[in-house]
Amino acid sequence: MRTWRPRRPIVLILDDDPDILKVLSLCLSAEGCEVHETVSTADALESLDRIDVIVVDQRMPLMTGTEFIAAARAKGYAGRVLVISSSRGARVEAAVALTDGFLAKPIGPRELIAEVERLFYLNTALPRTIGCSARTSVVPTKA
Repeated sequence: MRTWRPRRPIVLILDDDPDILKVLSLCLSAEGCEVHETVSTADALESLDRIDVIVVDQRMPLMTGTEFIAAARAKGYAGRVLVISSSRGARVEAAVALTDGFLAKPIGPRELIAEVERLFYLNTALPRTIGCSARTSVVPTKA
């Protein structure tokens, strides 16, 4: 299990396939993430508070992943979004929707964890830069 700093990531996984949802959830939970999972876009839109990273499937029956992202952003969600899909065209759709990451299915556990980690730390690095001068580095230096 990873030691997350400054705190554990809170990840929302949205996928219409319960089996994929469970596998992704187990993978991230085993690495110390707090995971919320749902197959419903409506439920996901109601549970955006405190979510650091959303992992969303592009191809779902009622709303595509990119449509969900637009709805989440309209509700004020400012966290990071990772789109997953087995469709070749989904990468382009995700790029157009200005998502933060894309993974093609099938997804390996190391690949998923690395991407969620990258997105989580993009979120946590942002507040440290607010109020800093342009010359102040947010990258730690060796002592």
